[in-house]
Amino acid sequence: MKKTLFLIAAQVLLVGSVATAGNITEMDKRAFMSVKTKADKGDANSQFALAGMYYQGIVTTKDHKKAAEIYKKAAANGHVKAMFNLGVMYHNGDGVKQDMDEAIRLFKQAAETGDTKSMMHMADMYYKGDGIAADPAKAYHWYKKAADVGYPAAQYKVGIMHKEGVGVAKNIKLAVQYLNRSALQSYPQAQFVLGKMYHDGTDIPKDMKEAKALIQQAYVNGSAEAKVILDKNNWDVTIPGEVHLKE
Repeated sequence: MKKTLFLIAAQVLLVGSVATAGNITEMDKRAFMSVKTKADKGDANSQFALAGMYYQGIVTTKDHKKAAEIYKKAAANGHVKAMFNLGVMYHNGDGVKQDMDEAIRLFKQAAETGDTKSMMHMADMYYKGDGIAADPAKAYHWYKKAADVGYPAAQYKVGIMHKEGVGVAKNIKLAVQYLNRSALQSYPQAQFVLGKMYHDGTDIPKDMKEAKALIQQAYVNGSAEAKVILDKNNWDVTIPGEVHLKE
């Protein structure tokens, strides 16, 4: 089952920094009780923090079922990060019975408040048909929402979908625009795809200077595929200086 990093409240991390196994201090216990007291009174931020403590096993025994119960309370109180975390738990069947419809409901609820992580997870589910019927148009809708507020992974996906005509009409001009936005944020997949388009002259005029700059950046940022093209062209693997990407 796919694992996803949770969003954890800052106060949980502060407690957890000293509350290692076998080393729980009285201060840790008091901090835990302070959070629990506020959570029991309905404070959403404290509920989110307490759920994180149970999920991570910070100061208390690790208990994902208990964490889910408390995340539900925080989500019901409008805590967006709790909605996201609970959505992940329903997606993975972690502490709750796996329920993709409930995961989608929670991700959508959080996404409608502007939460980009929820937009991305929901879009991925629709794109891949992950536990639900694949729906590229819905995937595009949520990727674009995240892309238009600057999320580089979403900008990459929107660019690819316009490039391939999946979930939306094929539009190379828009594909290049979104891939470039993602590339400018050092997203390696976007740098590689856009660089290869310039390298091969695929759908856009061939431009080896632009291709080299993008492929070099993609490699430096972790793209293993970029190394193949660098080697093929005997290009250096380092970037000689600041480069300009086309708008």
